[in-house]
Amino acid sequence: MNLGNKVLTIILIQLLICLIAPIGLSIGMIPVTLQTFILFLIPLIFGKNIGLISGVLYLIIGASGIPVFGAYTSGIEKLIGPTAGFLLAFPLISWYVGWAGEKKEPNFFFHMIILFRAHLLLLIPGFIVLYYSLEGVKIWETFVRLLPGLLIKTIVGGVLSAYILNHLPKKASEFLSSLKTTV
Repeated sequence: MNLGNKVLTIILIQLLICLIAPIGLSIGMIPVTLQTFILFLIPLIFGKNIGLISGVLYLIIGASGIPVFGAYTSGIEKLIGPTAGFLLAFPLISWYVGWAGEKKEPNFFFHMIILFRAHLLLLIPGFIVLYYSLEGVKIWETFVRLLPGLLIKTIVGGVLSAYILNHLPKKASEFLSSLKTTV
């Protein structure tokens, strides 16, 4: 695969992330943001290197003022404010998701386990920064409020990623393999 195709692929992936990540949904009383959904789905499909690159580019794009963070927000202040722990962990956690996804043949259960771990890992730096940034924040209540959305994204992401990887045409599968090994 030539360099032009790789760059074009990364640009298209980043466009997809920037379009989907800021969207937030409410399923009854359950708030669900698509930020972690798309940022963790991409490395499950495209691998750890694309996950890391996508996570870093996502932060750069959002910090530059383009509203790609949750709820269509942006700015450098997001990377130093109460949500900084979550945002700054995205590249590393995305790399982990891709790395773990490359270890076994894709199946929805394995992918759900990876996504659940990734969400829990993301909560650690996120809650640490949140706790020290906002006086009186209730970490347990915040976790309980986030848990249903986290589980929904874990299940849907696990099923969707495994389905995509198991039903790709041979050419697309070869393309993904070349991306995982050369980017």
